[in-house]
This record gives sequence, C-alpha cells and structure tokens, in this order.
Amino acid sequence: MDRYIDLETWPRRDAYELFSRGYLPYFSVTTPLDVSELCRLTKREGLSFYLGLVYIVTRAMNDLEPFRLRIRRNGIAVCETVSPSYTTAGRAGAFGITNVDYVPGESMADFCRRAREVEAGQGEKMQVEDDVRDDLIFISCVPWFVTTSVLQEQPTNPDDSFPRVLWDRIQEKDGRKLVNFTMQLNHRLLDGAHVRDLLARMNELMAPRRDL
Repeated sequence: MDRYIDLETWPRRDAYELFSRGYLPYFSVTTPLDVSELCRLTKREGLSFYLGLVYIVTRAMNDLEPFRLRIRRNGIAVCETVSPSYTTAGRAGAFGITNVDYVPGESMADFCRRAREVEAGQGEKMQVEDDVRDDLIFISCVPWFVTTSVLQEQPTNPDDSFPRVLWDRIQEKDGRKLVNFTMQLNHRLLDGAHVRDLLARMNELMAPRRDL
C-alpha cells in the first residue's frame, strides 16, 4: 500500500519548496552506460536487449525509494511499486505504448516473456488508456542514432513526477558496448545524487550473475 511523506520531517523539504516557487522543475541528464554484460546475458538467454534494460531500470527504481515518489494533491506519496510504460514498434513507422505491472522478485526472463504477452494482447492499439495511474516509469529508445542530449515531451504541470528514461543506439568502444542513457526527472523530488545511486544500482544488477 502507498504511504505519504511527512513533510515536517522530510530531509528534502527545503529543496522541494525551493523548486515549487514558480519553476518548471525538470532536469535532464545524459550519461554513457556500459551495457556489455547485459548484451551478453540477453544474447545467451535469447532475450530482448530492450526489454532486458527495461527490466533493469524498473528493478533499480523499485529498489530506490526516491524514484517511487509521486506528487499528488494530498501530498507526496511513496508508491509501493512502480511499473514500466515503454514504447514499442507500431504500424507505418508509428509507435505503441505498453504498460507491464512490476512483480517483485520476478526474473528477467519471466518479465520478458510476460511483457511479450501483454504486447500481443494489446493488438494494434497505440496504448491501453489508464489515466488514473501515476505509478509508472516512462521508458523509450531511439536505436537508429547516437544522442548527446535529449529533451522529452513533458506537461507544464510542475507536479508531474513520472521519471522519463531513454537510451540510444549501442556503440562499441575499447571492446565495451555503451549506450547514452538519459533521465528526465522532477527536481522537487530528485537530484544528481539520486541519479548516481540509480546508475550504481543498475550497474550492480547488470554485473555477471545468475539470479536475473
């Protein structure tokens, strides 16, 4: 069950109030991410690299409470879990959007299988409407080119607190495989230290292991 932050004792209260004073409080960070081990794992297991990285992002954000915070009319909620809402290939060059509920403890292989089932059940709909949810992570990929920075679409509502994630084409450098990984976040809730923590957790999850 979701719970709410006590603003009186929340260590981030001053920053939250600062960026609530008439700002559009979003910031975007693009940084190289080493996905070499994830490429090896998904290739060996016959899994989608894209869905594998969706899984890694989702699992890491669920492991870190600040990425589960959402601004609501009655306060700042801590979602019990957050789930990926990711883009898929669509008809005639368009795209679709698929939501897959996060299941704690689920393996990468089981997530990828279940995600494919959800995509298939969605058919030709661009997305299944679900306007009442705010427990989502918006995830996308542009595999056709290399990015150096990204600005994603976002409403002008400063309470919008969906994390937005995007990566680009895989590049090879010095024997490693890299993507440029972009996060667009609400500064009222998150800052550079949280980005550091997320990247560290993702790197832990992508290290060679057998329990994904």
